[in-house]
Amino acid sequence: MDLRLPKLASDQKLRRAEALDALDSVLPFDRREFLAEILTDDDIATLRHLAKEGIGENSLRALASDLGYLEAWSLAATGFSLPWPAPEALLIKFVAHHLWDPAKRETDVSHGMPEDVTAALKSAKLLRVDGPHAPNTVRRRLSSWS
Repeated sequence: MDLRLPKLASDQKLRRAEALDALDSVLPFDRREFLAEILTDDDIATLRHLAKEGIGENSLRALASDLGYLEAWSLAATGFSLPWPAPEALLIKFVAHHLWDPAKRETDVSHGMPEDVTAALKSAKLLRVDGPHAPNTVRRRLSSWS
């Protein structure tokens, strides 16, 4: 099964990317082209409304950041886009990759997040820590996903 997104006409993609510029304080600029491919015009209008009158810029920014991180983690860990709804086994895998014991990792390199997943996330500038994540960060990201 091909999970790649269909290619949009370049003018449609450019128009959406420009519409996303209005959300530049919320959504990461370096993801603008990717988001222009997957978001519809209606999605962008809804996000603009949410940022202006709904949940607020900071909450929307955190949600967008969490979902971007989750998508990148899923691709790195499984080779597939983030599934919806979140399957229990993948939620557990996320916890295992993000909440682990640094002392155990010193004697067992397979404990915690695999090195290739870590490298992919660091390469994308989405992972900045070398140790396990804070439980509240993991909880928030799981909440964003489910």
